[in-house]
Amino acid sequence: MKSIRDTGYKGTDYALAELIDNSFQWGDANTVLLVIVQRTVQGKQRATKRVDEIWVIDDGGGMTEEALNLALSFGGSGKYDDRSGIGRFGMGLPQASVSQCKRTDVWTWQKTQPENASHTYLDLKEVEDSAKKGALTVPWPTQPSSPAYVALPDWVLDVYKDHAVPDTSMGQALYSGTVIRWTHLDKLRWVRAETMFAHTEYLLGRVYREFLTSDTRRRSIQVAVMEADTLGGPDGFQEVRPNDPLYLHPVAETTLGYWEASAEDDGKPLVPITDEPPFAEHHTSRTFVLQRPDGEGTSTVRAQLSLAKPEARPGRNAGISTHQGRHARDNSGISVMRADRELVLEKTLAQEATDRWWGVEIAFDPCLDEIFGVTNNKQDAPNLAQALRLAREHRLTKDEAIEEGLFDEDHPIAELYDMAYQLVALVNAMKQEGKNAQQAASGARRPQPAITSVASNVKKTRSGVSPTPGEADFANNKPDPIKAAEAIDHKLEEQDVPAEIRGAIIANYQRGVTVQVVDRPVKEAPAFFWPDEALNLEILCINNAHPAYKSLIGPLRVANDEIEAMSEEEAKRLLVQSVDAVTWLLLAWSRYENEHRTHPSIGMIKEIREGWGRRLGEYVGDVAFKAASLFGGEDDTQDGDGDA
Repeated sequence: MKSIRDTGYKGTDYALAELIDNSFQWGDANTVLLVIVQRTVQGKQRATKRVDEIWVIDDGGGMTEEALNLALSFGGSGKYDDRSGIGRFGMGLPQASVSQCKRTDVWTWQKTQPENASHTYLDLKEVEDSAKKGALTVPWPTQPSSPAYVALPDWVLDVYKDHAVPDTSMGQALYSGTVIRWTHLDKLRWVRAETMFAHTEYLLGRVYREFLTSDTRRRSIQVAVMEADTLGGPDGFQEVRPNDPLYLHPVAETTLGYWEASAEDDGKPLVPITDEPPFAEHHTSRTFVLQRPDGEGTSTVRAQLSLAKPEARPGRNAGISTHQGRHARDNSGISVMRADRELVLEKTLAQEATDRWWGVEIAFDPCLDEIFGVTNNKQDAPNLAQALRLAREHRLTKDEAIEEGLFDEDHPIAELYDMAYQLVALVNAMKQEGKNAQQAASGARRPQPAITSVASNVKKTRSGVSPTPGEADFANNKPDPIKAAEAIDHKLEEQDVPAEIRGAIIANYQRGVTVQVVDRPVKEAPAFFWPDEALNLEILCINNAHPAYKSLIGPLRVANDEIEAMSEEEAKRLLVQSVDAVTWLLLAWSRYENEHRTHPSIGMIKEIREGWGRRLGEYVGDVAFKAASLFGGEDDTQDGDGDA
């Protein structure tokens, strides 16, 4: 039982989602009410408000006594392996409950009055005591006539009847439903009711968005905060709004709530809300056909993709400074939908800050659970995550990946890989489309990263000839790609590289770029540049606070569209400036060496210059070789890495 308490629910919101699954599928409920009870407690230094109880109330079909007893037994559900909906594993209610609290009470009734509900409970203190006696059983449900019966509070009865629709087919108002209470809450993620409500709405609105917006049968999730023993009546409940990570719904109908302009736009705080979803610049769909693991034919996986309009990203730092940017940050990734319910927001392809501006949703049926690797708490699809990671990092076709030994053809990843490979390509194309649209809209100057790609291509041959210490360490230890990225990120953080720049460097590294050029302003440093490395990532730091930067590097950082707009005279002047920049760099070294001509270290200085010259010749030779191969030169063979 103690082990089960730590089996991986990401937070209180995810555990509550497990109970809502039961209400919607097994209870067939139309409405689920969440009540967060907050009370004032005295701490060591001051009194503070803390969540003391959580109630989940639904108007579903209720349970028999036998079903109620099974519902609190681990793996005891009679619905195990039923793939007709969002449940399946028979662990939901007890596993989710013990992950948050030490006592769970359940009341349920069928076509009667809620005052007649059957009641049972799961108390971890009693479980521990009974385990010592060699018995582990869930108490059989009790009825109101039993001396041990625990009745529902009056406020629950009032709230339920205010929201439930009675069955009058028998000539009187009869009800069905279930109530769950969590107490002795010792593992909550948030202890303040307002904080819990905000985070819970955000997640539940995304997980159940299809249920909350359905045209055929719309469901409702409502939340109320109860102070001590006072609930403000039915009007105290707030509807959970849908949270659409593809931003295809009108703003006012979702948790996004409103549309914000840039502070640069005359300081206007809001943009008028329209009926059209303003994020959806580009919306398309794809279908993928996968073989079912049970041998019963195939099943279709449906994918939707959307891209934000440029006006969704106002100003220079829309991701940081705007409401929609912060909202989209928490919705970035691929939303994996199983039976119309979100399973996980998969982050494998969302490595950069700008990845908040695209959205992907893939939807599959429960018959593909083993292919996706669905976990029993319905929070993850690890096989999909692994397939996406392999496709992103190795960029191999399925046959090439199997030949390389990344997986074998009988593994579930083999069935997912073609889809993952195409999703990586679609996302990359969408990101480039978004980047082009944003640059066109803003007209912003952007430095060209050609030096990075050239150096990375050359390094593939150089690292095998004369590896640096970091490259040798990487080759010997062969670290897991995720751990390697984490180690590099940690080292960059220690060097005070800003988080946004670190994110871009790691994203490039995960795409295969092993050389990065980074501008680092260090005013007190006399050096114009310095080398560094983190594992096999080679870093060239350029001191953009150095006096020479403004004259040598800054003027040359010109975007492609600016070059295209130049006159012939301006282009010639830029070319001369480029030659002058290289000349100044060489002249500075020449002067330094001349000043030390009679110094004892002159021999070492010359040796360094000659070694540097040899390396430069090798680099230029490698680049020339690759250029000849790529553009149809005489030698079109491949190098040792398989790059034409």
